[in-house]
Amino acid sequence: MAIDEALADRIRTALFDRGIEWEERRMFGALIFMVGGSILMGVRGGGGLLVRVDPAESERLLEQAGRYYAQVALMGAKDMGPSWLDVSPDAVEDESGLAHWIDACLRRAS
Repeated sequence: MAIDEALADRIRTALFDRGIEWEERRMFGALIFMVGGSILMGVRGGGGLLVRVDPAESERLLEQAGRYYAQVALMGAKDMGPSWLDVSPDAVEDESGLAHWIDACLRRAS
């Protein structure tokens, strides 16, 4: 499944506007954005995000988002652990939703 190029462009713009340098790679069936050599987030096929957050924040982020908007990411049938979340396309429809998840990823990365 092709990634959502419009969402990828929105992430590029948000990172650029924050003065953050990044690299892009394709892996995990996603277009991955890397900051400082570490995975920040990825755009999944179908428009959702694969985000990497601080595991200490994961439970709170999941509770705030609700199960229809975010869940622990799966690799096949196995969960990827509390640092990795799948975020629904609906959760990042607007800029404030996208900024929320980018900020959460950046807190882990810093």
